[in-house]
Amino acid sequence: MKIHNVEQNSQAWLDARKGLLTASNATAIAANGKGLDTYLIEILAEELSTAERDNYTNDQIERGKELEEHAIAMYELENNLTVERVGFIECDGYGASPDGLIGENDLIEVKCPKDTVYTKLLIDKKPDSGYVWQIQMQLLVTNRQRGVLVYYNPNFKKSFCTFEIERDEVAIEKLKVGIETGKERLAELKAKL
Repeated sequence: MKIHNVEQNSQAWLDARKGLLTASNATAIAANGKGLDTYLIEILAEELSTAERDNYTNDQIERGKELEEHAIAMYELENNLTVERVGFIECDGYGASPDGLIGENDLIEVKCPKDTVYTKLLIDKKPDSGYVWQIQMQLLVTNRQRGVLVYYNPNFKKSFCTFEIERDEVAIEKLKVGIETGKERLAELKAKL
C-alpha cells in the first residue's frame, strides 16, 4: 500500500490514479460485466491519450468540493475525533481516495447532496448502494474494518445523516475477483495494441 499525499482532484491526484482501477468505479468492478469492460476502455484511453485529462465535474461534485472540508470539521467537533486527510492510496493495480482515516480501523467518506436528494435520504434512511460499494473498496484498499458514510447538507436543521458501513467479506471477495479480472483484461487490451 502506497499513500500519495496529494490534494484530491488535483493534477497530481489524477496522475497517481492513472491506469488503476479505483473505488469510484467499485460498482462496475464488483459486477464484473459490461460496465467493467467499459471502465477498462476508459482507463486505457486515459493512459494512451496525450491530452491533458479533463477532470469530470458537475454541480453535485462542485457542491461536494465546496462543503466537504466544513462537513469534516463539523464531524470532528461533534464526535471529538481527528480525521487524517489522505489523497490517494494505491495497491497493486488499484486504489482509493477516502476522504479521511479515523483512528486505526475506520475511514470516512463525505457526500453533500442537494436538498431534494437529502430530503429523500432522511425519509428512506438508506444510503446509495454505489457509495456502499465505494466504501467497501476503500476498506479493501486500506485494510480497515468500518467506513462512516456522512451525508451533509447545511440547509437543514439536521445537517448530518450518517451510516456506519461494516466491512463485508462477501463484497470484498467480489471486488477482489473484479479487480483481478480487470487487471487481466487490461493487460490483454494493452497486448492488442
